[in-house]
Amino acid sequence: MQNHQQLIDALYQICQQAAVAIMDVYQKDDFSIQEKQDHSPVTQADLAAHEIIKQGLTELTPDIPQLSEEDTSVTFTQRQQWQKFWCIDPLDGTKEFINRNDEFTINIALIENNRPILGIIYIPVTKVAYWGSIELGACKLEHGEQAVHIRSRPMTENLIVAASRRHGQDASANLLKPIEHHFKHIRNKGMGSSLKMCLIAEGAADFYPRLFPTSEWDTAAAQAIVEAAGGKLVNASSLEPLRYNQRESLENPYFYVCGDPQFPLEEIARR
Repeated sequence: MQNHQQLIDALYQICQQAAVAIMDVYQKDDFSIQEKQDHSPVTQADLAAHEIIKQGLTELTPDIPQLSEEDTSVTFTQRQQWQKFWCIDPLDGTKEFINRNDEFTINIALIENNRPILGIIYIPVTKVAYWGSIELGACKLEHGEQAVHIRSRPMTENLIVAASRRHGQDASANLLKPIEHHFKHIRNKGMGSSLKMCLIAEGAADFYPRLFPTSEWDTAAAQAIVEAAGGKLVNASSLEPLRYNQRESLENPYFYVCGDPQFPLEEIARR
């Protein structure tokens, strides 16, 4: 088994290959949009990236199974036997992709004993990558530059909330009322896909409440990166870190992401 740096290096190459396929579709007029059983859209880019990532991970770690958003054939009975697996979203932010706003990513995480221990998020348009692991900490790599370590930031009197472009703005505003007294200024920073959580990992935002459905492949890589950067991603009810592959349903509970572990989540949870 490779060490984490070797895995990250290989995942970065796989993401670059998948990004080329995604961007080939992105330049076209027709994305070949279809509707999945859950009524969410899927494009030619999702499927092309899925195949590239699947092949790349099979060559890299043939002994580690894979759970991808674009492969629904894996049953819970099979998954229950997995102590370690790859959790993959070949194109996170398909709606952002369709709307051509550039805010979509490739997400790959390594889960061990229900916990994300390593993850990478790659942005095909900008060729920026974020990664994190329990061994390496968290890094950001701008295209053509050297990777730099990133850390989430301590809470200050200025609160920046990473906000979804699509979901839950009103609910988020109501959520903050019990803790408004902690801050002089509160402002939102809109962003699509898992990039909101990357903002927290690199200290560009403080808090992201997600009060709308997501699936495990939407959060696994981001959780690995946020935790490696010093922050946390927790169940909105229990305030415990999200865990993976424990139920037949792959839908996450609502959750909170914060850069400072001392963020007053308990005050929100009591309301």
